Amino acid sequence: MDKIWNIIGSREKGQSLVENILVAKGISDPEERKEFLSDKPQKTYNPLSIKNMDKAVEKIIEHLDKKSKVIIFGDYDVDGVTSTALLVEFFNTFTDKIDYYIPNRFSEGYGLNKEALLYIKEEMQGELVITVDNGVSCYEEIKYAQEIGLDIIVTDHHNPPEKLPSCILVNVKQEGDSYPFKELCGCGVAFKLAQALQRALSLPKNVLSHALDLVTLATISDLVPLIDENRTMVKYGLKIINSNKRLGLSVLREIAGLKNKEINAGRIGFTIGPCFNAAGRLEDAKLGVQLLLEKNKVKAQEIAIKLHGLNSERQRIQNEGEKICKEMVEQKYLDSDFLVLRVDKVSEGVIGIIAGKIKELFYKPTLVVTKGEEGYLKGSGRSIRGINIYEEMKKVSDLFIGFGGHEMACGFSIEEDKLEELRKRLNDRARAIKEKAPDVFVPKVDIITEMQAQELNVELVKEISKLEPYGMGNPKPLFILRDIQVNSSWTKACGSDKTHLKFSGKKDEIFLSGIGFSLASRYQHLGMPNILDAAFCVEINEYNGKITPQMVIEDIRVG
Repeated sequence: MDKIWNIIGSREKGQSLVENILVAKGISDPEERKEFLSDKPQKTYNPLSIKNMDKAVEKIIEHLDKKSKVIIFGDYDVDGVTSTALLVEFFNTFTDKIDYYIPNRFSEGYGLNKEALLYIKEEMQGELVITVDNGVSCYEEIKYAQEIGLDIIVTDHHNPPEKLPSCILVNVKQEGDSYPFKELCGCGVAFKLAQALQRALSLPKNVLSHALDLVTLATISDLVPLIDENRTMVKYGLKIINSNKRLGLSVLREIAGLKNKEINAGRIGFTIGPCFNAAGRLEDAKLGVQLLLEKNKVKAQEIAIKLHGLNSERQRIQNEGEKICKEMVEQKYLDSDFLVLRVDKVSEGVIGIIAGKIKELFYKPTLVVTKGEEGYLKGSGRSIRGINIYEEMKKVSDLFIGFGGHEMACGFSIEEDKLEELRKRLNDRARAIKEKAPDVFVPKVDIITEMQAQELNVELVKEISKLEPYGMGNPKPLFILRDIQVNSSWTKACGSDKTHLKFSGKKDEIFLSGIGFSLASRYQHLGMPNILDAAFCVEINEYNGKITPQMVIEDIRVG
């Protein structure tokens, strides 16, 4: 599929590429630039400026004074697991009355539930429950918790509903909150709670000195923007991860084949984070918490091997599901503008990832649905730029047992006999959008500016690397090189399934090399041209002790 190339920057004469990138990102103030490029950023804010943080601290201290049992109620994704581990580890420095509970994805689902709350009260002897990465939408469950004698503090980062729970709520997105930065993940909010408690209890600062590794795992994995305070925490957190301060992460890093490699945002997002998510998707998310808290190396190795194995199994199940969905689209739904695909042979824990892959492949908003344990259908959706999937689902919410989400992703449950009506109504909506704005259904490549071949060197790549960590809100900068002469002898399909493109060519007598992931078919579709334009980012390639710049190609077109 041809993509629209958007050049978002205009390069002034004499302007360096890094300056051009910063301007394109909207960073023009000299102090902001200095902060953005700094190896020791300072942008952080007072946790007590979060609405109700003072009340949360007072309530916790009240329970500490009474020797109450505190239960951290987490979630089964990376954000929920790290949030849980962070607060359990922190509370353990001043009390032994601390435990945690993470619901099972399949039998309990997301957030608080009455059965779990009763178990916490009667079996765990809990008196104060602190939620992390969940709770803001649990009005009825919190009311029940209070009826059975539990105190509740909700810490969350999700968009609050109109009807808020009647408890202490710590969420930077709630109305009346004055915290300057609104894009913290759940673990970021948990860290802010720990900071506020550390100050109130006059604890030494070093009790939280290593906690930013957990915030970093969550911030990257939960796809919140890597800007502002998130950027500050992740920059310091990556240093902690690379210094191997946490046994569980160090062991997992080794088992995942990253022992001698620098851990960056990409390796967390594609290798480390998925291992933690796999536990919640296929088995028990508590394994992730156990690994992060484990002090015994033998036990840590056992858990890490288990997590790595679960992630391999997740990849196998995901690949099978993707294949089924791809064939389904090609055989039945190529003309659909909103894909609604039912596959009962895959775990509901991986349908969200499959939806994301199918969305990328066909560039259409996609729902993948499977049979849930409760008897009705469970679905997960991913959207394309320009279509707010949450708003679209709201318009058909009468069909759902329940649903939630945000602009680019959603989750829902639905009765089997309503699936076809859902497919029809969503496609009617998508067709109406397509008629008004057909470009919405064409993928876009956002490019900073043109690059000259002679600029592509190791020094430039190192200079651009100061813009890291990359991720949501701070994508890798892409450039254009036009009219590259292709070396057809060395440009060929590569990888175990021959889907990637190993590229070789030259421009202005400068030899160029690169890799284009999943671009082999695109190159063949274009007729394997001798001259092409490339949209790419840059990285360092190390091979046999030799360091060279390498193009990582996002898209190509005939030059």
